[in-house]
Amino acid sequence: MNTKVSHRIFTVPNLLSLIRLLLVPVFFVLFVFNHNDLLAFIVFVVAAATDWIDGQVARATNSVSRLGQMIDPLIDRVLIFVGVISVYLVGRVPLWILLLLVARDGVMLLLTIYMHRRFNRDFKVIFLGKVTTAVLMTGFCSLVLYWPVISGAQIIESVLLPGWGTLSAPLGIWLIYFGAIISLITAGIYLYKGTRPGDGENREKVRK
Repeated sequence: MNTKVSHRIFTVPNLLSLIRLLLVPVFFVLFVFNHNDLLAFIVFVVAAATDWIDGQVARATNSVSRLGQMIDPLIDRVLIFVGVISVYLVGRVPLWILLLLVARDGVMLLLTIYMHRRFNRDFKVIFLGKVTTAVLMTGFCSLVLYWPVISGAQIIESVLLPGWGTLSAPLGIWLIYFGAIISLITAGIYLYKGTRPGDGENREKVRK
């Protein structure tokens, strides 16, 4: 069943996307400046939940819009970007994770722009991409709340690999490791699918 896409601007899903965007700076201030882990966690969870809710509402009410298709994935990236920046600034993830995720999103953005302008093609969202976003969001939530804390793996002692040594760490750091891995795999799949000649003309934009 094909969902009709409208050019409407004032829709409930778009309003939810706007709310998600407005919650981003609120989360950042609460977490980085006020050091209020609990309130920051609540705001982040609400912001992340609106991503799922607005998609469900759009399909249930047949209010999928072209604007929503454009801004929704961008706001998702902003939320993840601010999330990883924030947990890095408070010392809960090493710099290499920040650089990896930011670089991955930067490359995908440039590739998406290039494919659209040169071939008038975008990337179709794949299930693994949605899983990547869900895993990363869950990991960030755990790191923000700093719970649950589990014992270290006692494999290697390094400040670059929290959780791998003897010190305990939030479960979220392992979700971030996993999310980073499948994020790279997803990027490779998008690259492969997006550069195959004649592979799908009506592609959705990369959301995850």
